[in-house]
Amino acid sequence: MHPFDCPDWEYEHHTRRATIPVRIAEILAALATNRKDTLGLAVDARVEHLSIFVDVTPPGCEYYAGHYRGEPFRCLRFYPVGIKSDPRVGLRPVSVDFHMAELSATIRASLMALDGNVLLSDKDKLRYTVTVACHIFVTFLTVHPYVNGNGHIGRLIVWSILGRYGFWPRRWSVDPRPPDPPYTELIKRYRDGERAPLETYVLQMLAA
Repeated sequence: MHPFDCPDWEYEHHTRRATIPVRIAEILAALATNRKDTLGLAVDARVEHLSIFVDVTPPGCEYYAGHYRGEPFRCLRFYPVGIKSDPRVGLRPVSVDFHMAELSATIRASLMALDGNVLLSDKDKLRYTVTVACHIFVTFLTVHPYVNGNGHIGRLIVWSILGRYGFWPRRWSVDPRPPDPPYTELIKRYRDGERAPLETYVLQMLAA
């Protein structure tokens, strides 16, 4: 059972909220200059989650930053999450580690396959990369491994996957979140099996 005295985590009005976009800009710059490994970030972004959110956690729950729900910390072990608009979001804490390990393996295999396919045209490479990025993005958000900051990290993973192949987004904002509509609805439609609208949206984010 989740301890009743464990605090919720909402950082939007934290006094140090302004550190978040600064840290994100530093990570994106490191990715763009090969000072940060795109595969490593995509496979496991807990280091980046810690870097971004370390200053805005509730007092006494500093471990909210950089750790998944279900990890052996008092207020993480049984921490539930969810969103009213889609009950599929937020897997049980006890299953987060398994699903994230599975997702990490999928990311590694997918990117290794893209790395090794030298016969793809630039157009096909872009199409396959966007397909992979969107699948990983929506799967990650469905697991919702962190208490908060999942959207930021999910969007950062998309940056990392696309940037690995030189497809650096021009309008895919990590912070703030992309405009709503259509952002949230596109994610929901993807979960419903309608994948093309989100993939098209991401492609548009690559255009000037």
